[in-house]
Amino acid sequence: MKRCLVAVVFLCQFSVAFAQYGRGDFNHIGISLGINQTDLFTDSFNVTPKTSWTGGLAIRGNYYNSFAMVYGMNFTDNKFAIETNTLTSTKEVDVSLMAVQIHLLLSYRIAESAFSIDAGPVLQVNSELKYDKSDENYLITNNELLQIKDLKEITPINFNVQIGLTGGFENVRLNVSYQYGVTNMLNNLNKQEGISVKADGDLKGHIGVLAGNIIFYL
Repeated sequence: MKRCLVAVVFLCQFSVAFAQYGRGDFNHIGISLGINQTDLFTDSFNVTPKTSWTGGLAIRGNYYNSFAMVYGMNFTDNKFAIETNTLTSTKEVDVSLMAVQIHLLLSYRIAESAFSIDAGPVLQVNSELKYDKSDENYLITNNELLQIKDLKEITPINFNVQIGLTGGFENVRLNVSYQYGVTNMLNNLNKQEGISVKADGDLKGHIGVLAGNIIFYL
C-alpha cells in the first residue's frame, strides 16, 4: 500500500506541473475503463489466461505535427490460472494480483486518420499473488515440489513495455493495447531459500496483458 501511495503522489505532482506548462488547452484529461486478459509466460508451470478489469486516468498532450505524449496511471486486477495436481486429477487454481501502473507513452497519429499508435514503458507496482485459501497446498504440475502458496511473494516492482492503437472522437476513444513484462516477475521467489531449493533457483515468468479500454476525455 505504501508503494501505491507514493506512485499516486508522484503522478499528482507530475500532472499539476504538466498542466501548468503552456496554455491549458494543450492537455486532455481522460478517464478509462475496460477489461484485460492476463497471461504469464513461463516454463516453470502451466498457465491459462483469465479476464478481469482495468481503469485509470491519463493526460494526452495535443499533437505537435503527428506526435503526442500520453502519461497516466492505471489500476488493474490481473488474473490467470495455474495447473495443479490433486490426488485423482488435475485442477486449475485461479490466482490474481492487483497493480498500479504508471505509463509514459509516445503517440503517433497515422496520417490524417483518427487513429494513433501509442508505445512506451510502464512501471508496475503489484500486490502479492492472491488465491483461495483452500487451494494453497495444491502441488504445481511440472514442478511438483512447489505448492500454490510458495508463489505468493512475487516480485513487487516490475517494468513492462506497451504498444497500442487508439481511435475515435475528440471526447470518446477506444484503445487496444498489449503489455509484455521485461522483468522476471518470479525472480523474488528465487531469493527465498526454501523455494529456491524446490525450484533449483530457476523460476522465470514474464507477464503479458491484452487490454481493451474506452476513454472519456474531459
